[in-house]
Amino acid sequence: MSILTLCTASSEEIPPVSLEALAAARNLSDQLGGGDVQTLLVGSGVADHASALIHRGADSVFVVDDPKLEDHQAELILGTVEQAVDQLSPDVVVFPHDHLSGGHVAPRLARRLKTGIVTDCTGLEVRDGNIRWLRPVYGGKAVAYMIATGPVQMATMRALAFEPLEPDASREGVVETLDINLDALSAQVPVVDQIVEEDEFAGRSIDRADIIVSGGRGMGDEEGFENVKKLAEALDAAIGGSRPAADSGWVPHSHLVGQTGKIVAPQLYIAIGISGAPQHMSGAGSSKTIVAINKDEDAPIFKAAHVGVVEEWENIIPTLIEELKKE
Repeated sequence: MSILTLCTASSEEIPPVSLEALAAARNLSDQLGGGDVQTLLVGSGVADHASALIHRGADSVFVVDDPKLEDHQAELILGTVEQAVDQLSPDVVVFPHDHLSGGHVAPRLARRLKTGIVTDCTGLEVRDGNIRWLRPVYGGKAVAYMIATGPVQMATMRALAFEPLEPDASREGVVETLDINLDALSAQVPVVDQIVEEDEFAGRSIDRADIIVSGGRGMGDEEGFENVKKLAEALDAAIGGSRPAADSGWVPHSHLVGQTGKIVAPQLYIAIGISGAPQHMSGAGSSKTIVAINKDEDAPIFKAAHVGVVEEWENIIPTLIEELKKE
């Protein structure tokens, strides 16, 4: 059995989510008792990353390196992967569940291949010869094992669900250049411009932060939300927010945590003035430690919190910030 993973890289680095998907594929191969783990490396100026992918668990790396792929336009990546699957005929295809692969490429590829797909998976197992994909359901209130049917098994893996494998410089593998007809592909929605976020939140991405401080409606107003920013600064943490906070303009939507925002899994998640609705907890529920501060003792977030404080945030956060500054 062969397992194909997708790595859309830049010339500077390999995205961590691609290494996590590769680790998931390696885990699946081990459970199946062996199988060729392949990685499709796509981008511009990315060929030099092939050896790093071998060291991280790939048995074979197929490289598609072309300037046309520099911007990772969804239509071009989709067409590239479709041609690669046609040439390589993998039994399983594992994608990172990011904006590009999980949101645009994988679902559309499944439709083109007329096969099933399980998205946003957090685990997997092999039982009775079937690959069972684990994913959250009902807004994160439960998890379920699912089986994909069709000519090719397809799944997308949630970020941080698997730890990237440690590099092993002794690993050897095959690196080949894949012949893809990019001239036959066209972007129906071309990239006109790219705007980099430049504000106080820039450089503090919540995607892979170890500590996140999030505020919700309970902060009261924008002035109250400033305390979330101050606490985050004191902890060298990223800043997040619930849907009401984002809709009120207190935090950019790029820092929205929840079902319609980012799914995060930091070591420490501090939720201040957040009720803990299922839509929010589906994005924050995988955090290793959740600290909740809320004046409502019946707030749903206390069911998920490892540490809960029932109190007005005004009586806690300013003092906590001062103590942290002393440290």
